Order: sequence, then structure tokens, then C-alpha cells
Amino acid sequence: MGLIEVLTRAAAARAHVLVAEVPGAFEERVALERALERMGWCIAESAADADVLAVVGAPDEALTAVADHVWAQMSEPRVRVHLHADSEAAALLNEARERLRLGARRLTGPDVRRGFTPSADAMAPEHDDQDGAAEHGDHHDHDGGHDHSAMMPDGIPLAEGAEDRDGLEMDELHLPLGPVLAHWPAGIVLRVTLHGDVVVGAEVEQLATSRAGQPDDPVVRAARLLDAAGSVLALAGLPAESARVRRLRDRCLDGELHDGHEVAQLGDRLGRRRVLRWILSGLIAEGSHGGSEELHDRLTALFEQARAELDGDAVRPVAPVVRALPALVRGMELAEVRLWVAALGPDLAPGLADHVMPEAAHG
Repeated sequence: MGLIEVLTRAAAARAHVLVAEVPGAFEERVALERALERMGWCIAESAADADVLAVVGAPDEALTAVADHVWAQMSEPRVRVHLHADSEAAALLNEARERLRLGARRLTGPDVRRGFTPSADAMAPEHDDQDGAAEHGDHHDHDGGHDHSAMMPDGIPLAEGAEDRDGLEMDELHLPLGPVLAHWPAGIVLRVTLHGDVVVGAEVEQLATSRAGQPDDPVVRAARLLDAAGSVLALAGLPAESARVRRLRDRCLDGELHDGHEVAQLGDRLGRRRVLRWILSGLIAEGSHGGSEELHDRLTALFEQARAELDGDAVRPVAPVVRALPALVRGMELAEVRLWVAALGPDLAPGLADHVMPEAAHG
């Protein structure tokens, strides 16, 4: 076995998968993550880090355009797959592994060494898996709505001059967050205006769900809450704790939790962790009516709400928090925005809006 073959096998054995989740495809996305863990694959943080793009659910035209844009940013060898049902996850990833190996061989074969590079279309056997970059290159709705002539080569808009609150001129950057982003709620697009790394303005859009009008049962709602807690822990730099919470989420969906006792126990143990409180300390969302919440308390509330769902004493949803999100994140640093949006993920999902933040203003 030659060196190229060894490297090809190693790359396929530890591939990075970027997930484009359609709102309403939560259980399918969880099935994909579980299959990834069994294979030893990783969740990609961005298109630059991804070998595989996995579209989960039935995307509408807007999300398809976003997926095409992300696909165009991925380097070869690359594979694009579409998961329609949770039972297909393992087979689909096995297929992706073989296609990834084939693509790597084509890129490192003798024809490439003589100067030939295979096209992306040659490695995408399905018509709807093709690039689509030319067709959607002018799509503005999900890339910040800016003139592409004022962008860097990788698609990030250049900063512009703007006046700061103290009257000094600062660089102003317009940046779209989501909908294809690790540990980010499905279907949420948050367009932020940054002075440095501080958000001074934001607009939010919620893409259409693939299952409109289908409310989740208490077990799925509990799993969503645990999933959000796992995302917060992952973004806080605690992967081991995040993995524990997600394993509990999986057991919840498998019907192995008959009440909320284990959820409450894990929430209590994590709540007493000094390192976690130190990481999340000072991250406060302040409401315009005088109310405020610390992120550590919000994390604790996720476990309490999940426990209540499993025990049958949860408070029913009242109103979504989506409309309050732009004011909520104003004044936050970008990393803090990621944490808060992850923590509010269940409230941003269609059909689950338990925890209602007042219309907020931060800073």
C-alpha cells in the first residue's frame, strides 16, 4: 500500500461533516450525529473544515440556495448527501465514505500528477448534489445582502467605516450567522453588524419548517432541551460534559428515561461545577423591563425544563422568542452571541417556546 492510499484511508476514517439541518428535522439530525459518533467522524465547524455536507430534512428553495453556497466553499475531495429519514443515517454515511475515498484517489491519481484535476461534477453522481454555485452566486438573502464586489475571496464582506457610540470611527462589519453553523438552531439566520467583535445591530429571519403544525411530544421536547444544553457546553469548551448530556438526550429519544430523575441529577452535578460557573459568569441578558438572566442560570433552567417535560409538569409554551433576539444580542461579543443563541435554541424552534425573554437590550 502506497503513501497516497494510506493518507486517503486516514482522511476517510476521520472525515468532518457539516450539517445543514432543516427546521423540523431534529430527530433525523440526532440520528446522523449518533451514526457519526459510531464511525469516529466529527462535526465540522465551517465549510473550510468540512469533507461532507449533509442536508437533513426537506429544504425549501431558500435553504437549498444556502446549501449550494456552502457546497461551493468546500474544498475537494468533498461529498454531499441528503438524509430524509433517521433510519438511513448509517447507510448514507457509509456511502459518503466510499465516495470520499474515490474522490481522494481521483485527486491524487496519475492523471492529476500530469496536470489534470477532476471537476466537482465528476464526483457528484446525483443531479441535486451538484455545485449550483453559478445558479445561486447572486443570492443575497442569506449572505448578508451585500455587494459581492466588496468581499474577500472567501465570501466574507469587507469592513466599512462607521461612527461608534463615543463618536470615534470604527470598522463596521456585516456578518450573517446561520443557518448552516455548528451548535446553531435550525433555520435561524441572524445578520449582525459588528464594531470589532461587539454586536451593535442585528436582524433575524426564521426559515420555513419542513413539518409545520406538528407539535413535539414531551419526550422530544425534553430531548431538544438537553440538545441545547449540550451545545452550550460544547461552545464553552467542555466537550466531555457535552458528550454526557447528548448521551442522555439519545437515551431520552430511545425511551429509556421513564421520568426526569437522571436529568435532574446530571443538571445538579453540572450546576455545581466551579469551572462551568467561572466560564459562564458575567454573561447576562438584560431585559428592557428590568429583568435579566445569567447564562449559567439559563443552562440550569434547560435541565429543569427537560425534567419537567419527562415528569409531566412542564409549563406549556406561550410565545416564541425569535422577535426579541435582535435586541437581546445587541451589545454582546460574538462568542457570547453563539452561547446565548445555543441556549435559546429550543425557544427558537417552531412548536417549542417555553422560556420567553422580554424584549431585550444588552449593554
